[in-house]
Amino acid sequence: MDHPTVTPSLLALPAELRLQIYNYVLGPSQPHLLSAYCGHNTWISPPLSRTCSLFRYESLHLHFLNNEFIYDLRSPLEDGVQCLAKTLQYLREQNCVLGKLRFKHVSRGVLSMQELVKWVEVFVEYGDVLPKRSEDITFCQGPLRYREFAAQAAVALRSLIRFSAVINKSILGSGEEAALTDWIAEFLEGTVEGRVVLRGVSIAEEFVKGFRAAAGGEVQGANVLRWAMMSGGMIEGLKHAGYT
Repeated sequence: MDHPTVTPSLLALPAELRLQIYNYVLGPSQPHLLSAYCGHNTWISPPLSRTCSLFRYESLHLHFLNNEFIYDLRSPLEDGVQCLAKTLQYLREQNCVLGKLRFKHVSRGVLSMQELVKWVEVFVEYGDVLPKRSEDITFCQGPLRYREFAAQAAVALRSLIRFSAVINKSILGSGEEAALTDWIAEFLEGTVEGRVVLRGVSIAEEFVKGFRAAAGGEVQGANVLRWAMMSGGMIEGLKHAGYT
């Protein structure tokens, strides 16, 4: 008597074996983009997690935990870190944690004191989603023309991770966030790299004031900085200030 052929099914396997298969399929590969640069959602979930709800529940967190992700900061002033917060919120809602995160073009993310405050707010608010070990958060240096400032910005941002670890999360949304500006400035003044970044922030803000004055005060900061970076004005300004 012929027995019917049984087609092997991943669903028929015990959950422990499925997890081993997921780890193999979703193991470390080339770094993935975790960025909203140019409006593309490049951090979408892998195909396996879109097969069915069970596979998504069991495998999605492994994709983000096992791989390295890159966040590109070539976004306008108000968007760079703010978009990162939106992405991290999505991961939190999916019960996912990043295993490794690398920031690219970090000098574009320290263009104002407001931006530095956003960094700290993200580090404080999303500590449960960001990599658990500080060494798994790295910062790429920028292009050759301003690599020194980018390297110093990377050191300063790394120090802000440690700074954020001692900030009480309850301050966020309490109306007392303004105090962060003074705390951050005082903290960064304690290191050479921090002082360089604060000086760079001061110059960047002077760029904004100058362009706004030239435009009759009608140009928004993000548009000013986007124009300055596209035209090379920001890089040349930092160059003449002795950062390269």
